[in-house]
Amino acid sequence: MFRNLELILASLVLLSGPLAFAQEAPQDPRVPEAKTACAAGDAQKAAQLLAELYTATNDPIWIFNQGRCYHQNNMLSQAVARFKEFLRKNTNGPAEDSRDAQNYINEIEAELHKNDVGPNGATAGTIAKDGSGATPDDSNGRAFRYAGVGCFIFGGVALASGVVFSLLVNKTKNDVESKTANSGVPSSAISGDLTNGPRYETLQWVSYGVGATAVITGAVLYYFGVRQVTSSTSTAMLSPIILNHGAGATVHLAF
Repeated sequence: MFRNLELILASLVLLSGPLAFAQEAPQDPRVPEAKTACAAGDAQKAAQLLAELYTATNDPIWIFNQGRCYHQNNMLSQAVARFKEFLRKNTNGPAEDSRDAQNYINEIEAELHKNDVGPNGATAGTIAKDGSGATPDDSNGRAFRYAGVGCFIFGGVALASGVVFSLLVNKTKNDVESKTANSGVPSSAISGDLTNGPRYETLQWVSYGVGATAVITGAVLYYFGVRQVTSSTSTAMLSPIILNHGAGATVHLAF
């Protein structure tokens, strides 16, 4: 009787062994590897491993996990794309998973929309309130270009004034030489020329110095206006310098 019981128990052990083994099948090594890559910030590697798992099992849950990995790594556009792909594939899967995917899509798209809206509620690429369609960067660049053209015009006028004063200097010099050639001319006759000559010469160099500096400053400002894209802190400042025998200016640039 005991022998029969032992045989029955031995038979039960032999029958139960294979069933227990089947229930504890080993996990695919790509699963923990994908989790590690995603947690380490390597979303591309994790997505590749999850794609291999989807190909091997045809289970769309791996596409869902791709979306979660992209989401966790702040790759929002890619996350939305994978969640939408999961919704297309999960037609016969659990409805709860589809609801979760849709909730993630709504959450991410709301976040993307919030990032696109500026401080005044204007989205990127919209027309400005003044109807010009210019972005703040365009406005900054336009201001630099206008300032550059203004400096060009001012510099041109100053240089022209320098030419005029140069002609006056030469004329005054010739008048003094012609008057002093005659020994009988009194000194009072050339006193005005002797006073005006140095004044014209000073104004000549002041005009040339300011004019040249204004033209250079205009070129710099116009260059910044063309190149202005994102920076709103670029500035240029003109500081005139008056010397004993001339004039000039310095240009201060800030980036």
